Amino acid sequence: MRPSRWANRDAIIEALLGMYTWLVVGFILLPLFVIGVMSFTPGEFMEFPPQGVSLRWYGEFFSSLTWLTAMQNSLLIATISAIGATSVGATAAFALDRYDYQFEWALTGLAVLPTLLPPVIIGVAFVTFFGAIGVGGQLWTLAIAHSIFFAPFPFILVSQGLADVDRTYEEAARDLGSRPLTVIRTVTLPLLRANVFAGAIFAFILSLNEYIISWLISGFSFQTIPIQIFTSLRYSYSPVIAAVSLIFIVATFVLMTAVDRMTGGVWD
Repeated sequence: MRPSRWANRDAIIEALLGMYTWLVVGFILLPLFVIGVMSFTPGEFMEFPPQGVSLRWYGEFFSSLTWLTAMQNSLLIATISAIGATSVGATAAFALDRYDYQFEWALTGLAVLPTLLPPVIIGVAFVTFFGAIGVGGQLWTLAIAHSIFFAPFPFILVSQGLADVDRTYEEAARDLGSRPLTVIRTVTLPLLRANVFAGAIFAFILSLNEYIISWLISGFSFQTIPIQIFTSLRYSYSPVIAAVSLIFIVATFVLMTAVDRMTGGVWD
């Protein structure tokens, strides 16, 4: 009787966990499904369910110079931010992992500090700094701010990767006469490829969707997609916002899938 009772209890727990998992998945996907469906409405406002199916608002997006310029700015800033954040985060992770420093714990805390602070504080700090040196309201200043703000993500991922790297490969390369930079380029970096790619993609996606710092630094001199969405929401609930949102969702999914395939399972 006892084994049967335990088996029944395990089956109930497994069923409850399965239901909970599907509830969480539904909780995450349902808002995305609703915004995606609303993007196909032929009406003037976002509504669910839509009264028909139309690609009208996708045409509106791709024919609008305002939206396309905002998209171009977002992609440019996110690309530069991903490169900058990965360079800063990966270099800091390597230096703290392979060399001994006094107050190393403090340096590690400093490396992850930007992501622990509210974005508005980071934004105000950068606005004040860039304003003081007379370079406020530029695309490249926002890219620098995003590079610093999102550097902790590549730092954490590369640190995890370095902890898993078997150092005997690097020692063997050095014993065979390779210089330190050659060992990093030919041994360490290939072993960390998945972590570096994952960090860069995280920084790219987060920069693409960031609003508060972008709004503070842009100073109304340029628009990104999040700024344009919030600006549009102040005056109307145009379905073009839903169309842009679905484009972002699909692009993010395609990008994550492509990187996963290229790196042989970066999300595993």
